[in-house]
Amino acid sequence: MTEDKKDEEQVKEETVKTEDNKDKSPEIKGGSGPTGHRRNDSNKRKSSYGRDRGKPVAFDKEGWKPRTSLGEQVKKGDIKDIDEILDNGIKYIEPEIVDCFFPDAEIELLLVGQSKGKFGGGQRRVFKQTQKKTREGNKPKFATTAAMGNKNGYIGIGYGKSKETVPAREKAMRNAKLSLIKVRRGCGSWECGCKTAHSIPFKVQGKCGSVIITLIPAPKGTGLCINGECKKMLALAGIKDVWSNVIGKTATSTNLIKACFKALKQLMIVKIKPDDVEKLGIIEGSMKSES
Repeated sequence: MTEDKKDEEQVKEETVKTEDNKDKSPEIKGGSGPTGHRRNDSNKRKSSYGRDRGKPVAFDKEGWKPRTSLGEQVKKGDIKDIDEILDNGIKYIEPEIVDCFFPDAEIELLLVGQSKGKFGGGQRRVFKQTQKKTREGNKPKFATTAAMGNKNGYIGIGYGKSKETVPAREKAMRNAKLSLIKVRRGCGSWECGCKTAHSIPFKVQGKCGSVIITLIPAPKGTGLCINGECKKMLALAGIKDVWSNVIGKTATSTNLIKACFKALKQLMIVKIKPDDVEKLGIIEGSMKSES
């Protein structure tokens, strides 16, 4: 065999080896071109919040590993109701405890910020952006407020702030579950007297900063006559009819939301007589027919 034929055979063998190695080459995790591949699902960040607002991802109770003794009791079933924790004033630090009792609870991000734009800004948005001036440049931060409730006597408000939007949202949702309270409902309007839990049993007041909000019982069919963000809170708490009076700088949405939440807390702090329970149709927490 001549030397020219040997060289041709060696070239063919090298080309075959290179084609085989191309098929066995490892996948490129980044990029979306012809040589790249999409990232694996395991690398994606897992979030407890769904794509649609108000629809969190289903909670996996079997895969949950409690970090506290209270969480272990909830998972085993020794504690069957959230009222055993709230009524005794037990502090819990695991938001999964609330997920066990309220798997169908809704979470709403409240509009506390405003997008940038001409002549005072654009549309309202759920993230409030602030910036810190430094020598390296501007360092932005995002803050948001979340409201969590089951529309049947329970509600929680949480505040979250971070350098990015997703961690801020997750913090707000987690803090909302950790600040869950019970809401007392009834029919305290002298115009109604239906003895059903559609409104609040008496007038309450809450204050934060310069904002003072007063919630007043309203007759059936009135609706929620209150600010838009506070209306979302009362709807998540299960209140259908209420009047309100607000004074102060209401443009500060965070103070207005906190004042409304403090007013809802006053519903459980005020002492009531046993005779008023039947007279006003007062219910604490969930209704018996729905529980």
